[in-house]
Amino acid sequence: MTSEGHKSRKRAQGEETRATLLHTGAELFAKNGYNGVSMRTLAAEAGVNLATVGYHFGGKAGLYEAVIQEITKVRDQIFPPTEAVRERLAVAGDTPEEKAKVVDWFMGSLIDGLLVRSDYIWGVVIVSRELVHPTELFPLLDTAFFTPNLESLSALVQGTAAHCRDETDAFITGHMIISVIIKLLEGHPLICKRLEWDSFENHHATIGTIIKTRIRGLLGLPMENAQ
Repeated sequence: MTSEGHKSRKRAQGEETRATLLHTGAELFAKNGYNGVSMRTLAAEAGVNLATVGYHFGGKAGLYEAVIQEITKVRDQIFPPTEAVRERLAVAGDTPEEKAKVVDWFMGSLIDGLLVRSDYIWGVVIVSRELVHPTELFPLLDTAFFTPNLESLSALVQGTAAHCRDETDAFITGHMIISVIIKLLEGHPLICKRLEWDSFENHHATIGTIIKTRIRGLLGLPMENAQ
């Protein structure tokens, strides 16, 4: 193997190890909280030695910050950006049926990103933990995650709700909407047991129709033909 080939292989192995640490760290931080995870546990669960964690992230704090950064990176894959929401609302105009389609599109993105896909589940739990027990990295999440997401939700409510009194109304209603998704995610085991489902993934259409219909109703929009 040439020197360049050896470097390339080593680089690939390093990236793979880093990805493994990120995934393992996210799962452990989600389950146990930041203070409930030790470096020794991190290394053992990831199948590496302690020095490897330090090499890639400088330690537990660096790994947690990297996990938070990854959460902010996938934000726009889950929450439609405010600009995109406003563009769709401009096209929809004042027709309730067209506004309802914008709501369906928005909720579909949340459903696909948070309920159906398992990729982001640990990130969602970490975000919930940060709301209850904020760490030193909460300001980063607030700036790069919470603020833009709530602006997007507020724009949706202001542009679609039949009776939206002011920005406070839009902000609180936006919180209500995302809370529906989060609570369904938290209740995944109980819901699947009660309905005899193996997972949400195989019942995507049913879940999507129910959520979109109810959110339409919350906003005072037509509840028929949610897609």
